[in-house]
Amino acid sequence: MAKTVASNQPRPASFAHPVAWIRQLTRLQPAKWNWSRSTRAALGMGIPLAIGTLSGNLGVYLWVAMGFLLQMGGERDNPYHILFQRMLITTPLSLLGILLGYLSYLPWEVVILCFTVLAFISAILSSYNSALSIGTMQMLMMGTVAVGNPAINHYWHVALLAFTGIVFYAALLGLEALILRHRPEDQASENLLRALASLALHRAKKQPIEQDEQQITTNLNTLYTLMFHTRSLSQGRNLGSEHTAAVLQRFDSLFASIVGCADSTQLNAIATTLEQAATAYASKSKHIPVVNETPGCNASLNKDANELFQTLWQRSSTLPDNSITATQPAAKRKQLAAILGELSPGREVLLAAAALALCTFIAYALRWKDDYSHWYWIPMTVILVMKPDMGSVFSRSMLRSIGTSFGVIIGGVILYFVSPGPLFVIIMAALAFVLPWASQRSYAMMSLIITPLVLVLIDYVSPEKNGVNYALLRFEDTLLGGAIALVFGYLLWPKTNHRQLYQNFQQIRLALAHYLHATLPQPNTSEQQNQLHSARHAAYGQIANIRTNLQKQLSDPPPASQEALSWFPLISSAARMANSITTYSINNTGNLSTHDLQYLQKLADLIAHGTPADFPKEAWQSDTPGSAEDQLLRAAMNELQHVNGMVDIRPASTTNETTTA
Repeated sequence: MAKTVASNQPRPASFAHPVAWIRQLTRLQPAKWNWSRSTRAALGMGIPLAIGTLSGNLGVYLWVAMGFLLQMGGERDNPYHILFQRMLITTPLSLLGILLGYLSYLPWEVVILCFTVLAFISAILSSYNSALSIGTMQMLMMGTVAVGNPAINHYWHVALLAFTGIVFYAALLGLEALILRHRPEDQASENLLRALASLALHRAKKQPIEQDEQQITTNLNTLYTLMFHTRSLSQGRNLGSEHTAAVLQRFDSLFASIVGCADSTQLNAIATTLEQAATAYASKSKHIPVVNETPGCNASLNKDANELFQTLWQRSSTLPDNSITATQPAAKRKQLAAILGELSPGREVLLAAAALALCTFIAYALRWKDDYSHWYWIPMTVILVMKPDMGSVFSRSMLRSIGTSFGVIIGGVILYFVSPGPLFVIIMAALAFVLPWASQRSYAMMSLIITPLVLVLIDYVSPEKNGVNYALLRFEDTLLGGAIALVFGYLLWPKTNHRQLYQNFQQIRLALAHYLHATLPQPNTSEQQNQLHSARHAAYGQIANIRTNLQKQLSDPPPASQEALSWFPLISSAARMANSITTYSINNTGNLSTHDLQYLQKLADLIAHGTPADFPKEAWQSDTPGSAEDQLLRAAMNELQHVNGMVDIRPASTTNETTTA
């Protein structure tokens, strides 16, 4: 049976034909065109360049465009207030990077030491949150550009110009927020409706549902983030966060009902209704969808759908006082030791920081060998590729090399054939317009678009460089930087992540056990329901996260890809276990005997901490054959037997030990 499951899992591209490996590595992600973001990107790039061209001060306004590009390139799908909060962190760091240009007056040994230490600290800070990750990367990049262009001289003046570009970015972002009044929770809710419809349809057809669960988890995380950010910015009661919390719980309840239903007719009907509801919600229709009462396996399915529609179409300003409220964490005064404990980096973070520091040291030291004006593209490539929180170093090195290969062709053509003028502005604005979409498709496509943008901007900032020749030298240095990252940031370090995968899988086991405990006995009070929803979200979230990380590693060479592949059957088994618990949470009648309660509590302990020695020699039998408890026990015990108990996953020195499960 293990062979059957393994055959349905992704295959490591590194073992396949080279063409298949390239296809896996360069696979494009689905992406929707964000017209408002693309328009802002084009305006932010085109307007400064147009003013610079008309005024004859193009060199000055290029830095304004560069400041805008810093913020635009790091923008992600977040609410407007979160984007503004992120700017408060990234802006000082990026401007500090420009001021690091003053280090160029010091001996080069001191410069190398400073940037090596900064790289180490930046890698650690990147592990705390995404804003620090983007900000520290921009700091290292702009510091490298500043040190690599000593002719700039007045770094404070350049920092001021870049700050002007950042202010321009904030102005356009604020204008968009006022005009569109786009609410990210609306987009996430629409996506969830469509993902639930797809889930119901695939369950009706007995098709795989992993991708649907992944989409649902991602959009639920978006709503959770919105709820907590809104709540943290408010004093006292906040109707917006309360409404989001209510929507979250309605979505979670409907998700559980769909997973717990096996009636194909009812699942097909609810899938059609959810698609229609998503279309109506997106078009701002005032008509609230209603699910017709139909006989089926789960009487609560239609009820949960109708309650979701009522809550979604209900404005937060009219939310009643007895609505579901977000759990507010108790305010606690943290001791200094506790804070330091939370901020202390783990072993994996320190290893990644050491690898980035080593590669940065080598890249900067190469200036003694390569003292041309383009040398700094080597450390810039290292910084972009080696960011430890941005996925596989191997994949990013390959993808950046591929994207840069074509990007320098575009940049070289612009530098050789296009002079400053209207056509130049239009081309640069067009590239900026495509950048947000390309960033979602793949890292290679992002590199393809951003390479000519940066190449042209810096070439015009430093006009003594020769266009096409400079583009070719930039390509050579990018390949050299990628080679440094591969050799000194990847090949010299442990290439298996067994310890980290083991720890992540242990978190999944604990989350599943907590989820099962939350269903015992049947939750009746509002507080118990909140705990059940939180436990379900945590369990599916842990599974989705590790599945995403494993997918990224499949394009790596052995043994990393082989190890990632060996974990997929276990993660799939954990997902089926979560679905079994979800089904039980829906079908649980509350009539739980003491004997069955003890069995389910033992099952939770076995999932969380058990070993093969703890596995029962005889199957556990429910007091009521055919009951929800009996179905859960049978499904869970079969699943545990299928993966050798799913409890013998321990740190190992080789990948062979993981595949025995």
